[in-house]
Amino acid sequence: MKKILSILVLLLAFTINANAQEKEFKKVDEKVEAKNNLTALNEVIKLDAKLSQDLMGLFEYKYRTLNENLSTERKTELAHIIELKLRATLDAKQMEAIESRQGLLKKLTN
Repeated sequence: MKKILSILVLLLAFTINANAQEKEFKKVDEKVEAKNNLTALNEVIKLDAKLSQDLMGLFEYKYRTLNENLSTERKTELAHIIELKLRATLDAKQMEAIESRQGLLKKLTN
């Protein structure tokens, strides 16, 4: 009887814990967040229309992927990929301007 009761208590505890973890995740509007990233980037460097459109697509991809409730490792990998794509898209002078602004690169990649 004690074993059945302890199994029931453990099952209940794990169920409550799983539900609590699911409720913490909130999806964001990818277009709004991508526009915020683009605006923050445009304050530091001037972007032409083509580059703005390309970066908007990159940021939308980032938030669309983040809305899938990724693990910590996948989020780190995604941030690294976004940073590499930014470095490939922008020239060295533009990247220096981004890196000189405290926390901007982290905001754009995470």
